[in-house]
Amino acid sequence: MSAAAKFLFPSIAGVMLFLVPFEIDGTKEVALGIIARWIQSVAGDHMRTFCAFVFITSGIVTPLFTWGPESLRRRFPVFAEVFVAGPYSVLMRVAGAVFCGLTFWGLGPEWVVDENTGGMSYFTIAGVIFCIIGVGAMLMPLLTDYGLLEMIGTILRRPFRKIFNLPGRSTIDALASWVGASSIAVLVTARQYRGGFYTAREASVIATNFSVVSVPFVFLTAQVAGIAELSGTLYLTMVVIGVVCALITPRLPPLNRMQDDYYAPVGRQVHEEVRGDASTWQWARHEALARAARGPGLLEMMGSGSRIVLDLFFAMMPVAMTIEFIALAAYHHTGILHLITTPLVPLLQLLAIPDAAAAAPGLIVGFLDQFVPALIAASISSPVTSFVLAGLSVTQLIFMAETGILIYRSKIPLPISHLAAVFAIRTAIAFPILVAVAHWRAG
Repeated sequence: MSAAAKFLFPSIAGVMLFLVPFEIDGTKEVALGIIARWIQSVAGDHMRTFCAFVFITSGIVTPLFTWGPESLRRRFPVFAEVFVAGPYSVLMRVAGAVFCGLTFWGLGPEWVVDENTGGMSYFTIAGVIFCIIGVGAMLMPLLTDYGLLEMIGTILRRPFRKIFNLPGRSTIDALASWVGASSIAVLVTARQYRGGFYTAREASVIATNFSVVSVPFVFLTAQVAGIAELSGTLYLTMVVIGVVCALITPRLPPLNRMQDDYYAPVGRQVHEEVRGDASTWQWARHEALARAARGPGLLEMMGSGSRIVLDLFFAMMPVAMTIEFIALAAYHHTGILHLITTPLVPLLQLLAIPDAAAAAPGLIVGFLDQFVPALIAASISSPVTSFVLAGLSVTQLIFMAETGILIYRSKIPLPISHLAAVFAIRTAIAFPILVAVAHWRAG
């Protein structure tokens, strides 16, 4: 009975928080998103100050821990895990502190302090992400550590193995992102890999193909792109593209070359196969209760969540938002993206995409930041072009300003070169489908 209660109550809470959408003021959103928006509204202008504190602190403290005395790292081992970094990460965190500080105090040149560049990356978008991943990381164990994944994984093992060659528990990853947020799905995947429940190949496939954007984000993207009336079409197209990409991409390099090895420090911990003469339901219940019995207590869960939040806020976010800042600054204040994508213009013209020269940067800039293609679409009058760019914004999935850097910083063995290759494959699959649907529905 104790194990049953420990399984039931946290799992129900996890489902209600991450997977069940609620309708408030005519908008459907999961409880996690509602809590995040409430925190942001309560914080108000203080959120801007909090963002500046995080980015500037990271930029100052990281060099101290990385290059400072060994005694400092020994005295504060928890902080050392967060603030000791490689040269690239140190550079990005320091740059983030400088650009964020200049924007916060309005002291820098226009291309830095502009609300479309520094303001957008370090405050507007960062504030939203801080709230989502902060709440999500603290409460994620409710979904992952009390037996729910064991039960779902055992029940859905056969269909997911047959269709996608993935464990049944990966259905929760898909659901968590489709109705919640893609960043949360990546965190779930990384946690499952570290726990020995996914192989390197499975974690790589799930993180790059099932960590899709949430339903509310699709409708927000359509509104920003100026095609709100096509929101339903955009969502259905994203579903089709998501399934097609999940079937094709894992069968191509680099994902098909990933090893089916579990995370070495823990080894294999997953047992979805039904054993003995037990039925599928009996074994699912057995595995769920066994996992629940080993689940963390409240203080342990909060302590683990706090360490994850500390790493995400002070290590991941400064790098991610600096990447986003560079993408926005390059698009709004230079012509480099247009120059790089000039060879793509004839292809767009061949496919009868209006405003081809203006749209071309949207095909590749999504690798740096997910929202930029939609912002480009907002400046284009053609609904066909806007639909294609909005569609890329919600189907390319690998963007270094959030999910890409989360995957890169996790233990999942996916280098940036592999992430870029997956991004290119997904773009090649999604683009012709989006063009066909755009001409059909918006032309």
